[in-house]
Amino acid sequence: NDAFVSIGLGKEKFQTSVNEKAEDAEWCEQCELSIPQQGNRSEVVLKVLHRNFMGGDDFLGQISLPLQDFDVYEKPKAIVYPLQCKPGQKKTEYRGELEVKLGFKVKASESVGGSVSDLTKKNKGSLSSLNKVAAVLKRKC
Repeated sequence: NDAFVSIGLGKEKFQTSVNEKAEDAEWCEQCELSIPQQGNRSEVVLKVLHRNFMGGDDFLGQISLPLQDFDVYEKPKAIVYPLQCKPGQKKTEYRGELEVKLGFKVKASESVGGSVSDLTKKNKGSLSSLNKVAAVLKRKC
């Protein structure tokens, strides 16, 4: 299995390295993606793929993580999610699992205020004050 993960949030994408010939692929990679304008209505989509040099990459499974399900002030913790089939399909076979640690970085932006200390005074808890999300991945089969 030459597996890798494609991570998307809005229009931004990140791709992990390819884990060649690994049955239990482990990436331990991090990425930062900006939260799009729709804020907590967005979702992080992680697709596990098999690198196929003879054509398109093969889909192994995916998970979708709505940002509204996360507390931006909670310490990131690893959670294991079962891989699902493509949206609209009703396949039920086991596809593996993906362990994900998702965290948020609060950064000041011109539309919110001047400094990080300003964020504690106004818009507390507002996703408009957040602009990054990070993920660490591990696949278990």
